[in-house]
Amino acid sequence: MDSDEFIKLFNQTVAKVKIKVDYEYKLYYNIATGKPIEYTTDALDGENYLVITKQQYAEGRYDILVIDREIRTLNTIEQWTKLVPSNEGISTREDNIMIVADNGVNKWKLKTYYRD
Repeated sequence: MDSDEFIKLFNQTVAKVKIKVDYEYKLYYNIATGKPIEYTTDALDGENYLVITKQQYAEGRYDILVIDREIRTLNTIEQWTKLVPSNEGISTREDNIMIVADNGVNKWKLKTYYRD
């Protein structure tokens, strides 16, 4: 067999072989907070993941939240943050909540609301 015949046979063989690579792109996230943990194509421990698109996988954004198994960006008008009274958080003076105090009576925390 000469080199031309070999090349012809090789090209015929390669043309018959069609390897399709089909990845399942996953976003693992913290179920309690909705914050992303890892983007991967591997199967990791736990079932807290979403199957995402190749584009979302390529972007690999960590400035998102997973809410009701949907990806939501943090910089949208669909959410707002408000300072609310709480039993824990930053304590302030009783007469002026703009002044932080170590042993203040009033305590405050940030709460994020999402438009449904």
